[in-house]
Amino acid sequence: MCTDDESVGGGGEPTPAELRDLQTRADALARDVAMMRERLKTQSGLPRGVREALPGAVDESLAEAAQRIGGAAERLARVRAAQGPGSCTVWWGICPRCGPTLLAEDGRSWCRECGTGWGYDRSEGPCGEPASFLAMDAEGGTVVVCSAHGRHLHERLDGGLLLAIPTV
Repeated sequence: MCTDDESVGGGGEPTPAELRDLQTRADALARDVAMMRERLKTQSGLPRGVREALPGAVDESLAEAAQRIGGAAERLARVRAAQGPGSCTVWWGICPRCGPTLLAEDGRSWCRECGTGWGYDRSEGPCGEPASFLAMDAEGGTVVVCSAHGRHLHERLDGGLLLAIPTV
């Protein structure tokens, strides 16, 4: 739970841990609403409008919100991990073996050529594969890329350079 100094509106980027904490609280609220709805339904002395004041859609919506918050925490954690030193910095996914051949659906992705699959949508967010090249375009802009992105960019760097990064 957030302290006054770490309040939700405190500014700065939220952490995956903060999002997971929020997910836990949303899940608990969804369960509490469902229990309260059941308790209200059994109170025969109350008017029907009161007994049915909490439709199932309320706790279902809260449970869905909790699930989405958890997904955001997972994606944020993956982005932060992929931005570590020595990682490919390209912001679109690629099959390490085949190149830009990814398909994605329902939060999962796979390569349409080799069939390799990932349990997350690899097509969105930073690549994160180990960096092996420095790509420089004709205007001098640079980006650190993995082998697969390097192969893909090599064919498209009109007037640019692709330099291998020495390994230790």
